[in-house]
Amino acid sequence: MNIHAPYRAHRAAAGFSLLELTLSLVILGVIGILLARWIGMESEDRSQLVQRTLLQRADDAITAFAASNGRLPCPAADTGGGEDCSRAVGLLPFRSLGLPDSRAGLLRYGVYRGEDTRPEGADADLAVLHDRNRVLQVTAMAGTGVVLGEVFTLPGCGAECAAMPQLQLNGLDFCVGLRNAMQHPTDASRVHTLRPVLPAMEIAGNVAYALSSSAPGQANALHTGTSLAFASPRQASSPNYGDKVVAVGLDQMWSRLNCGDALGAATYGQANAAAAATLNVPAMYDYKEQLAIMDQMADAGVLSANAALVGSIAQVGYATGGVFDTVGETLATLGAWNWRINLSIVGIGSAVGSVIAAGIAKGKADAYKGQASSLAAEFNTTFPANAAALETSLDTELYRADMLGLYPDLQSQATAKAYVPPATSAPTP
Repeated sequence: MNIHAPYRAHRAAAGFSLLELTLSLVILGVIGILLARWIGMESEDRSQLVQRTLLQRADDAITAFAASNGRLPCPAADTGGGEDCSRAVGLLPFRSLGLPDSRAGLLRYGVYRGEDTRPEGADADLAVLHDRNRVLQVTAMAGTGVVLGEVFTLPGCGAECAAMPQLQLNGLDFCVGLRNAMQHPTDASRVHTLRPVLPAMEIAGNVAYALSSSAPGQANALHTGTSLAFASPRQASSPNYGDKVVAVGLDQMWSRLNCGDALGAATYGQANAAAAATLNVPAMYDYKEQLAIMDQMADAGVLSANAALVGSIAQVGYATGGVFDTVGETLATLGAWNWRINLSIVGIGSAVGSVIAAGIAKGKADAYKGQASSLAAEFNTTFPANAAALETSLDTELYRADMLGLYPDLQSQATAKAYVPPATSAPTP
């Protein structure tokens, strides 16, 4: 009997348990490392998704704000979310934009601003409402072929605009501001983006506005302080750069708001239609005078035809008298002058022909007189008044188009629809 067998069996069992425990610990360690990395990557992905979501919502809110208010929002000075219009760069004014997520207040935001020495209406401060819209009417100098553009400001719309400033200052003025900004040279003193190469600092161009998002405490030095520069939205991520940027160019903002269509219709098309209608009114009254002259000429033609008819009838009487006179002379000369009777009868025929011709001319003169009078009467009762009404209508619509702007609210629509500009004196008939 081997008295050491149970002891060796116990030792074998104990050694196996220790090995198993060691392997288990190693496996758990590997799993822990993988799990930690996965959690870290998942957290980073979630953080980037939050950043992208915040940027997208902020971008949409800014576009909606511009469409409704005719300007871009001013940056906020702090995370309170209110505008501070003394700044060109700061934090996103999320409360002014109506965004409910306070995390949006951590986004960096810059808008195209800056002092401008250009004349009134030519400035490009996109965060301030100015009356920039100018009506352009194109005319041509008669006989020269020179085309001229007349630019002028519509008169104020009176009490309506005093009570509702958005009728005078609206999206059309913002579109003109965008156009003015696009005409400016690239300027480092206004919000701009850089080319997607770090650490190079070459300016890519000015933008209407830009947004940047960074992980807490990890913002790139470029997106701190009062710098007006934003990295390119195409800038690749790296261990030294993880910010997300959204930049909306001036031309991109122009397209988003359909500024080309709006300005073309309200500022140029409507204005030139109104100008054409205005020129048409005196033309209609001139034509009315021409028709009156034509009617008077028709009267003269009728009188002339009457005179010709009377003259022809008198000629018949004269020719008949000549026949009788010739017959008397023939009897007195015992037929010696009978050859003159035939000539006198021919004279009567000629006079009768003149009467017939005069009668035809009289009929045509009466017909022409009737047509002229009818045309003049129909024109006088229709066209001058319609031309004046068209002028008034197009002038009114020109004012209303300027009042409505881009995307008017219901109150603005109702006020503009009811608006009637001050009456102007119509040409005297």
